[in-house]
Amino acid sequence: MRGTGRRGTFVGRRTELEVMAKLISAAREGRSGAVVLRAAAGLGKTYLLERVVDECAADMQVLAISGIEAESVFDYAALQRLCSQLLAHADRLPGLQRHALQVAMGAESGDPPDPFLVGLAVVNLLSDAGAERPLLCIVDDAQWIDDLSRQALGFAARRLQADRVAMIFATRDADAYHLDGLYQIRLPPLTDAESRSLLDAVLPGRLDHRVRERLLGEAAGNPLALAETPEALTPGELAGGFGLVNPRTAADSVEDVFTTRLRALPERTRLLLLTAAAEPAGEAAWLWAAAERLGLGVDDAAAAEAAGLIRLDTSISFRHPLVRAAIYRSEPAVERHRVHAALAETITGPDAADYRTWHRAHAISTPLEAIAAELVESAERARLRGGIGAAAAFLTHAVALTPDAQTRARRALRAAAAKLDVGDVDAATRLVDTAAVMGTDAGHRARVALLRARLAFASDRGRDGPRLLLAAARELADHEPELSRDTYLEALMAAMIVGRLAGAADGPVAVARAAQRAPQAPTPPRSVDLLLDALITRFTDGYVTAAPLLKKALLAYLRDVHAGTADPRWHDVTNRICLDLYDFVSYDVLASKQLEMLRAAGELTVLPAALTTLAAVRVIGGDFDSGQALLDEARIVSSATGAPPHRSATALLAAHRGDEELWQSAAGQTIDEGTDRGEGTEVTVALFSKALLSNGLGHHSEALDACRSGQGYDDIGLYGCLLIETVEAAAYSGSVEEARTAAAELVTRASASPTESALGLAARGTAIAKGAGATAADFQKAITHLERSPLAVYLARTHLVYGEWLRRNGNGGDAVAQLRLAHDHCTRIGADAFAERAARELEAAGGAAAQRNPRYDTGLTARERHISRLVRQGLGNAEVADQLLISHRTVEWHLRNIYNKLGITSRRELRLADL
Repeated sequence: MRGTGRRGTFVGRRTELEVMAKLISAAREGRSGAVVLRAAAGLGKTYLLERVVDECAADMQVLAISGIEAESVFDYAALQRLCSQLLAHADRLPGLQRHALQVAMGAESGDPPDPFLVGLAVVNLLSDAGAERPLLCIVDDAQWIDDLSRQALGFAARRLQADRVAMIFATRDADAYHLDGLYQIRLPPLTDAESRSLLDAVLPGRLDHRVRERLLGEAAGNPLALAETPEALTPGELAGGFGLVNPRTAADSVEDVFTTRLRALPERTRLLLLTAAAEPAGEAAWLWAAAERLGLGVDDAAAAEAAGLIRLDTSISFRHPLVRAAIYRSEPAVERHRVHAALAETITGPDAADYRTWHRAHAISTPLEAIAAELVESAERARLRGGIGAAAAFLTHAVALTPDAQTRARRALRAAAAKLDVGDVDAATRLVDTAAVMGTDAGHRARVALLRARLAFASDRGRDGPRLLLAAARELADHEPELSRDTYLEALMAAMIVGRLAGAADGPVAVARAAQRAPQAPTPPRSVDLLLDALITRFTDGYVTAAPLLKKALLAYLRDVHAGTADPRWHDVTNRICLDLYDFVSYDVLASKQLEMLRAAGELTVLPAALTTLAAVRVIGGDFDSGQALLDEARIVSSATGAPPHRSATALLAAHRGDEELWQSAAGQTIDEGTDRGEGTEVTVALFSKALLSNGLGHHSEALDACRSGQGYDDIGLYGCLLIETVEAAAYSGSVEEARTAAAELVTRASASPTESALGLAARGTAIAKGAGATAADFQKAITHLERSPLAVYLARTHLVYGEWLRRNGNGGDAVAQLRLAHDHCTRIGADAFAERAARELEAAGGAAAQRNPRYDTGLTARERHISRLVRQGLGNAEVADQLLISHRTVEWHLRNIYNKLGITSRRELRLADL
């Protein structure tokens, strides 16, 4: 870890050293933290890390690794090197976390672990280790560690809070993904004075002033260049500068200098260093076994050690990553092939198969099917470990080594799909292009078309996606009819997601008409077949005709869900169907089951969407606290995983609560982000929430404007919700005919899908639209149905409009009773705008609203309130930690703060506290 010169001269960097010293001091006291040190090659990151360890961490456990570029294709390789010493703590982890970590570390076999479940395991592993003795984790050259390790470690760095752990990452200026959100220190070049001081230290003798200025200018404040460049110059050149004829940047010159110094070494020494550079795992036994096969021994390292290029202990450590790069790049291909072959022949061990394959592949330059097939097997093993990125890398290399054109084309498609899965759209596109050129049969061309369509939808959410998916579905029809039908449904879903942002030619109606030409469904039909046929009917023949088919498809999918065989790709569309049918019972079941399955599997990447969906269900059902807790969890997981936030449910909750300020922020972000992502559905949700908020505030004309905008497009599920708000908004703003039309459509829909919710909402709409011509029985009918439905908010609102109708018709006594019911219900669930509307009506009717219990300021932070809610639900510390993606010790720390602020001492008292 020496980055500024062989003599160990330390110049400058005191500010950065102080920052890291404070980080470590805080960790000792139980306040975790992390820093990312960014700098170009040669600016002294590694040497600064050494000083941190020497000067600041003498009393701590120190775990330190350096990234190795060649190792980056091996999933969790860096994590294995860093955490292998801590596996004794793994037994304390919750079962899912322990299994995920053991699979990632290669200690157990199993299905691919969710990367963020591995990250949560690392959080608790480091927390437990730090509890025994403060822990400092250092990851140098983080840009070169494998993606899954960096993801897990970055996740841990963000989630550790009240733990005795400090983490420092050092990386090049180029992005090291998954380290965003951490405190960043950018290491600048040395100042002119610091540069001169360092040059004087490494060249203490007399130096021609022109040479000095030239060296300083070319180094540009890069300490490694200042320390190493003079080593490549002769005394004559240093004296007169006659050899300095080719100006070079510091970045170019440092590796060139190392290359020059390496060429001066004996041939056997260079071959040994090349072997070490080619072996990415850092396994000493593998290195020396390969060296022995090449006729080399430890004595051959002496010259390189004397030259300060390596450190020799049980293995060979390069004093700088550029030394490794220089030796590997400067040696001829035939020598590289030779050392890779030696490594492939000598590597042993139960987990060494992929390393052997990797070396065999790098030992040849011409296609060879046997090696290509091994790479495909390695890709499958990587996939089973959860290493989609590594699987893509192995498959890509397999493509290059596959001699048969048709086989190469098939493998290129597999590699492209893997690249798409990890979000590398550019690489996936190149591989699809390769597959398109190589493959000739029609079935292959159809699969190429399908992948191109998915690529288009991944890179640009709408626009071309539905059209290209349709084209792929048509091409697949004659070759793979079931995949063709799946693709037609995929195209229809894509069009539904884009929604109002799509042109007419790419909208759901046009796509549904095209999908009428899909191949015949198999016998018996799958749930996906029923979903496709039902949605085609919904868009082409209308709601009434489609409703029975939608119910049948929904029931089939629910059976798959309960049997554990449901395809998760269709979760979203079935949720939309539930809304369209006003089947809020099935909606709750589906959303709850989906969340349960994702939690059990630890699939955190898609968890935010499921949490948001269930939050919306709970909000509609009047359980605002549960909805808020789910949204808080979704925000935490989104922040930790980098998943795009879906703020529409936050806007919906704010609207129900009557919180104009929060709604304004959430709805604005919903519309902006939904438009940017090409998700028109999000825009419709924002319009619906605007209508609901405005009706609550009594701004009925604004509500009607929002309804009209929303109903300009038939967004499945949401259109029906907008009808509910339209009736109230239109009736209360004087647009009587518009109210009657919307109410009639609600009745028609309820006849086609007679759930208690639909019947209650239809009866409510009819009563409101009748105005003075309504009867008490009309409202009572609505209340009876809604009391048997999960729609607590609309039940309370029905009492409200019934009370308003009674007051306007001169029945003040009965009006007070209904308005008081409405006020009490709305107050209890937190629908403040509707509660205030009920209070105003009560006052006008001669009644008085019950006094609301004022909430006192507990002084709890948002995180503490969230933890309090979860504990009050009966969750233990470990369960709270799992949901909030923090360590159990952080939960304990927060609970101590909560108890102190509330003046209590136990969980029982917390459950009874008035929050």
